[in-house]
Amino acid sequence: MKPSKIEKIVCFVLVKAVCNFKPRWATNIQYYFFKRWGMQFNGKPNYISSLIWFDGTDYSLIKIGNQVTMSSYIRVLTHDWALHTVAKAFDIPQDKPIGRIKGVEIGDYSFVGTGTIIMPGTIIGKGCIIAAGTVVRGNIPDFSIYGGSPGIIMGDSREYLAKNVKEFKFEK
Repeated sequence: MKPSKIEKIVCFVLVKAVCNFKPRWATNIQYYFFKRWGMQFNGKPNYISSLIWFDGTDYSLIKIGNQVTMSSYIRVLTHDWALHTVAKAFDIPQDKPIGRIKGVEIGDYSFVGTGTIIMPGTIIGKGCIIAAGTVVRGNIPDFSIYGGSPGIIMGDSREYLAKNVKEFKFEK
């Protein structure tokens, strides 16, 4: 379902009204509306910041896993119209804009840090940690620690957990 402008305004006003004193309520409000608008969820998210921008081209192209945490100032893109602009430099005739629209998936129990940009066609695996400020593209394997611009795999989230939580044991 494509959201009406009124419905979007209601959603974002509600989220902004409660986000500073009840962040979990803001997550629940967003979960309700994004699901209503076609975003796919595999269970409930742990936390979705009120300061995230999801590409509204088609919310059904976005899949978010169970217990995902998404920090602030994240951009989730499902479209790329750069081809349309560059094609004009070569006088390529265009009956309609040249672009690409691809979905984004964020696996169960993944964490996405502040300021991250998730590019169209990205698949983030289960249990991943995406570092703050990362440009994410392509397929990120399960349990990866991924960071940088462009992003690279920097480690394994299970090893990081084992190093920092003595109750967790991980052996390769």
